[in-house]
Amino acid sequence: MISKKLNILIIEDEYITQKSIEKNLIVLGHNVKGRAMDYDKAISILNEENIDFAIIDINIKGQKKGTDIGTYITNHKKIPFVYLTSYSDTKTIRSAIETEPYGYLVKPFQQHDLLTAIEIALINFNKEIGKSELPQIQIKIGDKSIKLNLDAILFVESDKNYVNIHTNKEIYKYRNTLHEFQENLPSNFVQTHKSFIVNFNCITSVSKNLIEINEFKIPISKSFKENIDIYLTNTKK
Repeated sequence: MISKKLNILIIEDEYITQKSIEKNLIVLGHNVKGRAMDYDKAISILNEENIDFAIIDINIKGQKKGTDIGTYITNHKKIPFVYLTSYSDTKTIRSAIETEPYGYLVKPFQQHDLLTAIEIALINFNKEIGKSELPQIQIKIGDKSIKLNLDAILFVESDKNYVNIHTNKEIYKYRNTLHEFQENLPSNFVQTHKSFIVNFNCITSVSKNLIEINEFKIPISKSFKENIDIYLTNTKK
């Protein structure tokens, strides 16, 4: 169940439906912060009020439709929204999907449908925010672009004109030099050898000449030992 009281914007051009949604939202414990029947009014409220959530009728009056408002929210506001529509045909849904909503409500609906739609939208939104906050690096393997969570990278190994990126699940062979690749990594990635960069957040143990990460044993060369000493000293501060 939702514990937070939300400031909700209703965008619906049928007055009776708008009032019905408002009544149900109040019963569910939310605050209706704004009401709009067209694009311009909706954008004005989004920019002037503290809105947590939007319910948008796809087929509002005017040249610009509800999907245009959805596009605006996706590009300019970090809030979840759901679409409200009388239509469930493939063309309408496909058009709506392109604006990346967090759910749908098909008219007519009951109070529990509204509650469920809001809860699912919030769950999906929070999952997306959580993923976006994880530090990532983007690499290209062949024609495929891949985003890797930095926390998942154990170590990176030089392999001629490539680097082998060892993660907790698989190994990615990426065309790059070790030096160039390290320029895109945070400070917890330390070069320990001419051929290795190690994620110090993942190490199991450190000895004089060796670093262990799970079953992997990575050498420490004399010329890079100072890198490790500097990192360990800084982390103690």
